[in-house]
Amino acid sequence: MNQELELVESMDKLSVLMQKFQTELLTGELKEYTLRQLYYIEEGISFSEISRKLDLKKSTVSIAINQLIDLEIVKKIQSDTDKRFYFLKLTSKGKKIMKMHKQVHKNTIKKILTILSPNEVEIFIKIVDKINLIT
Repeated sequence: MNQELELVESMDKLSVLMQKFQTELLTGELKEYTLRQLYYIEEGISFSEISRKLDLKKSTVSIAINQLIDLEIVKKIQSDTDKRFYFLKLTSKGKKIMKMHKQVHKNTIKKILTILSPNEVEIFIKIVDKINLIT
């Protein structure tokens, strides 16, 4: 088998694995970008800051945050110093989702570390970093 074909097949396998991983992470109510937002919300962040950090339009962030509020995953907290600004905070439900999300990450990493040697992990990280440069 030629190297190009082997690379394509390897990328397909990795893609399937990542899709499986994403499926485990995403509950029926959440989309990928809303999970990314939850990581930032843990800090108690404003809409504008999330928009900037995720490189998304404020309107996109607002729609997603409003969905999270409707699902009682996030709540808005009005600023004490400037009543025009709101900060976001995870509810207890949101904290449970984040805990579960982090546990899935942890379990996946454990599985990977059982099949790869420390040297292979280092090489994998370097390869992914290198591939990431083309995007």
